[in-house]
Amino acid sequence: MDWTEESRGIFVTEFGGVEKIYRHISQTFKSTGREHWGLYCVCTFETEGSFQGRHLESALREAWKSLGHFFPGLAVVPDGISKKKYAIADASGLEAWASETFIVEKETVPDGILASYPLKDLPSMHFVPESSQIVFLASHWRIDGIGTIMLLDRFFSFLANGSPTPTCETWGRNLDRISPSLEDAVGAPDNAELDPELEAFARNYIDDHHRNAVHSGGLPYRGDETTPPGQAARTAVTINQASTTALVAACKERGISVTSAVHAALAEAVFALSHDSAERYSAVVSVNMRGHLTPPYDRRDHAVQTYVTGVTPSVARSTSWQGRAQQLTAFYKGGWYSTKFVRAMRLIYQYHSDALFKAKPRADGAPPPKPPSNVLISSLGVVDKVFAREHGKGARFVRATDFRFGVSMMTRQMLLYVWTFAGKLNLSVNYNDAYHGEQGALRFLGFIVDVLQKELDVSLESEN
Repeated sequence: MDWTEESRGIFVTEFGGVEKIYRHISQTFKSTGREHWGLYCVCTFETEGSFQGRHLESALREAWKSLGHFFPGLAVVPDGISKKKYAIADASGLEAWASETFIVEKETVPDGILASYPLKDLPSMHFVPESSQIVFLASHWRIDGIGTIMLLDRFFSFLANGSPTPTCETWGRNLDRISPSLEDAVGAPDNAELDPELEAFARNYIDDHHRNAVHSGGLPYRGDETTPPGQAARTAVTINQASTTALVAACKERGISVTSAVHAALAEAVFALSHDSAERYSAVVSVNMRGHLTPPYDRRDHAVQTYVTGVTPSVARSTSWQGRAQQLTAFYKGGWYSTKFVRAMRLIYQYHSDALFKAKPRADGAPPPKPPSNVLISSLGVVDKVFAREHGKGARFVRATDFRFGVSMMTRQMLLYVWTFAGKLNLSVNYNDAYHGEQGALRFLGFIVDVLQKELDVSLESEN
């Protein structure tokens, strides 16, 4: 990543392709003061021994400060829509950053923080003492879901084991520790436009993406094309441990993954509940690129960066649920990946950005396109593989008892997140309450659960 020193200690560089897209998306509803597609993560935790009252608050703040030092990408700020900026920090700068970004919430709850998700240049860590919860907010151009889980694992490690004191050497290396863009980290070539085959591949890839998924139909919504957004909201169903164990066993017996089973059930829900009569369901899915990055960017020290890419698996209405699940299992296991995709990545993001944000001419008399109301899906997998539920011992023991993740939605779309934590399957849907209500979201999730029960021949009991 090439940083240019704009003034003494102030460095600037261009956003990478996927960063630039998420930066644009975050600003879509700027006039409301709210961020679209901002990430949040909520962890409920319990402590023992020395963590009491003000001492716990102080320890949380120190752990957050340590994250800010060892992950300097947390202090990078946007510079307009296409660039980002970083000021080389020292102890006083880190303290000022913590004062701005560590917030004790004495009069609100996590869902209230999500509902009013503000546009901000910096991430923030909120402590809710009443419920013993922390809430992490960050723009999606800065970090992805797996990166967030890695980061919070390190946060609780610092909390339990003490926060290391920065040394002169680590202060000096801060700029070098800011993780590069996805294209740089995966080794995508700079001159793909000189290869006609790659250029054609990139254009076809994005044309298919927009035709099949970005502008696909979706679920009915409240209001019409003129209805302004309300508050970001979430509704979730948590399947208990015994039922989750049975579901996992049934999936293994059929040779399919849990994510693919849920995705196939989601397709069934969309086919049944949508007003459209589409013969195919195509979903925009964020897939984890971290396993394809060149070392050292595939490691936990590079948690703070957006190392995901969007893909669009498609399944047919006429295909059985089992057939869809098998197709999706193969897709998720690597059917989406190719070396040509990596080589064309810079062009893909360039064309994707053009298709999303450049004004398109409309034929005379043609109505404006309907706002998208499609349903997206993203899987975090087994959270416990990345995030340790217990840290420390004795007087500094910390245990995470609950985990939530999602995004702030300002459009008519819904985004279904799937993960397993503490042996329990979680289905959590994000939406905007101007267009969807809690009861409608629960019916939608209930439909998915019913399909899973029928097709896997298991009984799924929820905890809520």
